[in-house]
Amino acid sequence: MKLVLPNQLMREAAAVLEPVRDDLVIVGALAVQIALEGFGVALPVTRDVDVGLTPTRDVDAGVKTSAVERVVGQLEASGLKRSDLPHERSFTWVKDQLKVQLLRPYDPFPKGAAKGLPVSNILTELDRHRVAVAFLDAPDSFRFWSASPGALIGLKEAAFGRTRPGGEPVDRDFSDVAMLFDQLLDEIVEELRDASPMRRRAERAAEQLLTDEASAAAARELVRMGRHGTRREAELAVRRAAQTFLRRFA
Repeated sequence: MKLVLPNQLMREAAAVLEPVRDDLVIVGALAVQIALEGFGVALPVTRDVDVGLTPTRDVDAGVKTSAVERVVGQLEASGLKRSDLPHERSFTWVKDQLKVQLLRPYDPFPKGAAKGLPVSNILTELDRHRVAVAFLDAPDSFRFWSASPGALIGLKEAAFGRTRPGGEPVDRDFSDVAMLFDQLLDEIVEELRDASPMRRRAERAAEQLLTDEASAAAARELVRMGRHGTRREAELAVRRAAQTFLRRFA
């Protein structure tokens, strides 16, 4: 079990999701924070956000299609309502500052709320690539499942090149992968030591970070976060982390 020092977002999410916690795996920015904290890595202090690695209040969670109605029922029973924003209304529930966004694996005949959820087939592999999370103030109490470091690499690699509504590129996917490679190399290598689809995704992610476009995208975000002082310094660090990972499997 990975122990983390919870922020308010984690506490709120744990309280809401407790009845359906076995139906969900946390992914996205919150899972990256959990992965790094759970392995004892100090998080950066960013210049323009107030929660470590989580500049939004989003809780992204993968859910099996068969459990979508149960999970949505729990969210709505807890007072969360569908977002008013058209581009996210079909998969997002909000209450005050808490925002839960659901995604599911592919299903040829999704029904009900499942129809509107984004699809990621990597979710079917998270039964093997997830970690149980507890809080430091209650280390024996399981709170929820979170994607493992290796799975986060695979999920981020699948998202490389995405844009926000309006067309702005998401640099953060690249920087998150670079930080995970840099900070959790041994853990990721151990997790992915056997040949598997997840390992191949991680290798593709590392290969992508060695390209000019991807290393520049990661560097922009790392400088913005205050992890490095210059773009050149950040790009070198990104490429070094990717090369080191690839060498471990050469």
